[in-house]
Amino acid sequence: MITLRTLIGSLVVAAFLSLNATAVKAQEVQKIVAVVNDEVISGYDLVQRISLTILMSGIRDSRKARQELVNPTLRRLIEERLKLQEAARYNLTVTDLEMNQAVDRLEKQNNIPSGQLDTILANRNISIDTLLEQIRGQLAWDKVIRRRISPRVRVTDEEIEAAQKKMRENKGKNEYLISEIYVPVERQTDEPKIRELLSQLREQMKSGTPFPRIASQFSQGPTAAKGGDIGWTMAEDLPPEVAAEVGSIKKGRVSSAIRTSDGYYMIAVRDIRQILGDTTSNATLELSQLVIPLSPAKKTGQENSQVKLINSLSKFIDSCNYVPAMLNEIATTESGKMGRVQLKNLPEKFRNLVKDLEPGQASAPFLDKDKYRIFIVCDRRDQNSQGDSEDAIRQMIGVKRIEARARRYLKDLQQEATIETR
Repeated sequence: MITLRTLIGSLVVAAFLSLNATAVKAQEVQKIVAVVNDEVISGYDLVQRISLTILMSGIRDSRKARQELVNPTLRRLIEERLKLQEAARYNLTVTDLEMNQAVDRLEKQNNIPSGQLDTILANRNISIDTLLEQIRGQLAWDKVIRRRISPRVRVTDEEIEAAQKKMRENKGKNEYLISEIYVPVERQTDEPKIRELLSQLREQMKSGTPFPRIASQFSQGPTAAKGGDIGWTMAEDLPPEVAAEVGSIKKGRVSSAIRTSDGYYMIAVRDIRQILGDTTSNATLELSQLVIPLSPAKKTGQENSQVKLINSLSKFIDSCNYVPAMLNEIATTESGKMGRVQLKNLPEKFRNLVKDLEPGQASAPFLDKDKYRIFIVCDRRDQNSQGDSEDAIRQMIGVKRIEARARRYLKDLQQEATIETR
């Protein structure tokens, strides 16, 4: 049973949020602001997490901003505590190695020199433990999901067939690679503050702060831990109010606040593609080439033998590892690595040779004036590629089902817990 006393408005916290945590009297920051199944969240915990949120999101630090962050930050601290308690219930722990790896990823994502995160936090009087607790909560919850939900998710053949049918019926329609920031509206009196906050966040993104960085700190939806990433989706699978707007949002742009029945969304449209469309031209290939002249063979009357050798080479090659040795044997100085190139930027005569090749495959020889060219694909990245294969659809349905059950799981924990806010 949940016991919730919403007295946030009268919290002492609101009186000192604009101050730095170290400047606040010890007796004030140690006041209890929430109790979650007998575990205490202190004023210090709340102020520190708000400071971390402001730092990581890049928004302007002000008394007003801190006051607006009280409720959502406290809500996230409560959820985090519930997640850690559930992990402990099943003896699931996060190792030091996992924590260090997560910190390393965070530094790389935010272009922070390795090992400098502690210094940056210390300069803002934020305890490293505040960040580590946030990371630990995310990693522990992932382990709970893998233990309690993932093994129980099943996708039937009938579901796969239905998804394939839907994709084929919608072939050629647009679908969108979307990230979200979701903020619920629990009281109508909160609405003006939420709109203003989202407006500030949008301006911050226009100034260069990455959407995932802000989403991870402010979004209260299930995708927050992934920087708001929803993945590829059709408009009809979004909330109706969002679906009505998404088609008018240009690739790479962020929407203004969109009101739905239960809260506000901000949507970033990262990319757009057509369902089951031909996306070959978007491929990026890492190519090498062998350029073999015919002139020397012609002079010695061995042209036919040279052509046979070239055709054999094309069939023999199954890796770019052969290229260096062949350069020394038969190829010219034109041969070698071409680097990464977009398929659509190649001349048509060469594009047709390599467009269907997989990594390690070599093209058929191409006679270019008095020399033959053989292209070898060392690596290939097909952007926006989409298929209706059973494996791809099984994974897509499975991921969405896991996320939905994780949301219900957390909601059940909240309903069963004893939570008091003071």
